Amino acid sequence: MTNTFPLTLAQRERFQRARLSQDARFDGKFFIGVVTTGIFCRPICRVKPPKEENVRYYPSAIIAQQQGFRPCKRCLPELAPETPRPLSQKQLLNALLKHQGKVAAAANYCQLSERQFRRKFTEFYRLSPNIYWQQYRLLNALKLLRNSNMSMTQICFASGFSSIRRFNEAIRELYGETPKQISTRELAPPSKTIEIKLPYQGKYDWSLMLSFFSARQISDIETVSQVSYARVFTIDGAQGMFEVHHSPIEQALVLKVECTDHTVLPELITRVRRMFDLDVNLEQVHQAIGTHPRIKKVIEQTPGLRLPGCFDLFEFTIRAILGQQVSVKAATTLAQRICLKYGKTCQENSLGLSYHFPDNQTLLNADFLDIGLTQSRIDTLRLWCQYFHDNSHVFNYYQDIDELQQTLVQLKGIGPWTVNYIGMRGLSDPDAFPSADLGIIKALSEKNCAPKERLKNREIIDLAKQWQPWRAYAAIYLWQSLTLND
Repeated sequence: MTNTFPLTLAQRERFQRARLSQDARFDGKFFIGVVTTGIFCRPICRVKPPKEENVRYYPSAIIAQQQGFRPCKRCLPELAPETPRPLSQKQLLNALLKHQGKVAAAANYCQLSERQFRRKFTEFYRLSPNIYWQQYRLLNALKLLRNSNMSMTQICFASGFSSIRRFNEAIRELYGETPKQISTRELAPPSKTIEIKLPYQGKYDWSLMLSFFSARQISDIETVSQVSYARVFTIDGAQGMFEVHHSPIEQALVLKVECTDHTVLPELITRVRRMFDLDVNLEQVHQAIGTHPRIKKVIEQTPGLRLPGCFDLFEFTIRAILGQQVSVKAATTLAQRICLKYGKTCQENSLGLSYHFPDNQTLLNADFLDIGLTQSRIDTLRLWCQYFHDNSHVFNYYQDIDELQQTLVQLKGIGPWTVNYIGMRGLSDPDAFPSADLGIIKALSEKNCAPKERLKNREIIDLAKQWQPWRAYAAIYLWQSLTLND
C-alpha cells in the first residue's frame, strides 16, 4: 500500500484540507486510502477523518484498488465523477475499453505499435493496460451491482467477463462478498429495460442541453421532450434504444437502455457520458474562460451550461458538412432526408422511432440526389464518405486539433470551420474552436457594428489563445451569449 501519487508538500496540505472539510469540489480528483482499515474513500466521505499518517492519496479509484484497498461502503468511490483528462489520454483509454482489454487491438485502433501503446498508457495511467483493464472491469461490475437494475448475468457479461463462475470468484476474492451480497436491491425478474445512474460533478443545466438537441433532432432516430432525450442505436451489430433524464437530487443522469447484446453497454455508457459532457470540471473551465465580459455574463446566468457532444461520430460528420453555411434548421432537414432515403429501419420500439442513421458503408454508394443539395456539397459528401472509410483511424488518436485540421483541410470542401466543429462536438475536443463561425464573430465584435468592422479571423484566433485548452467551451458560451439580454 504505497503512495503512487507524487505530491509536493503544498499539494498534500491542500488535499488534507479538502478531505478534512469534505470539499465536494475535489470529488473524483483524488481518493484516500486508509492503511489502518484497508479501505479507500472519496474526499467527501462522511466517516470520521483518519490521521494523516495513516492516509495515502491516489489519482484514481482504480489505482487505489490495485494497491490493495477496498471501496468504502458509505461513500461508494466507484460512483465518483470521472476524472477529466487530456484528449490524448482519453483516446487511449477509450480504445482499451472499446476492445475489452485487448491491447493489440487497442493499439491497432490508435495506429500505434503495441509497445508504443503500452508505454504511453502506462505513462498516463500509472498502470499497465492489462492491469488497468483487470481492475476496471471489477470496479465497473461493482458500480453496476450497486447502481443499476441489471441481473447478475447481465452485469457479468457487460463488465467484460466471459464466465459467470469466474465473475463470482473474482468479485468475492477482491471484495469479500458475492455479487448477490453486494447488491442491496431485492432480486427481481430480469427486466428488458436496464437502468443505470451516471453521476457528474458540479452544476448541470439540463434544460439548456435538451434545448440544444431539440433544435437539431432528426425525428425518425431521436426524440427530445422537456425532460428527456431518447434515440435508437447500433453498436458493433447490437441494436437498441436508450433514454436519458436528469436526477438533480442524485446529481446524476439516469440512463434507461434496451438492447440485443449487453456486452456493448460499456461502449454505450462511454458515448452517453461524452454526449452529455458528464466528466468536465466546470469550475476549472470557468476560471480559464470567465475573464471575457460576455462569457462571464453567461457563467453568471447559466453556470451549468455544458458542451453538447454526439452519439455517433460518422453521423455527426455528415451533419457537420450539411451545416456548412446554412441554418441549423436547414441542415437538420437535409439530414432527415438522408436518413429517410438511406437509413435502415429499426426494430419496433416504445419510442415510435423508425430508422437508424445510415452508416459509412451504406453512404459509400449513395448518390445524394433529390435531397436538395448543391453539386459541390454532393461531391464533398462523396469524398468524405470514402475518406472516412479509408482513414477512420485519424480520429481515434491525434495530438491536437491543429494537427487534425492540417490533415483534413487537404480534402476539397472541408475547411477549418468544419474540422473544428467536428472536433468540438463530434470528438468532444475541449480545445476545438470554429473561429470563423458567424455566431462567434458576432459575440466578440462590438454590438451593432457594420460587418466590415467586425473582428477578423486572425484577431479572434489570437484572442482565443487565452482560453486554451478550453476554447470549445468558450465557443458554446459565446453562442449562448447571443440569446441573453444586454
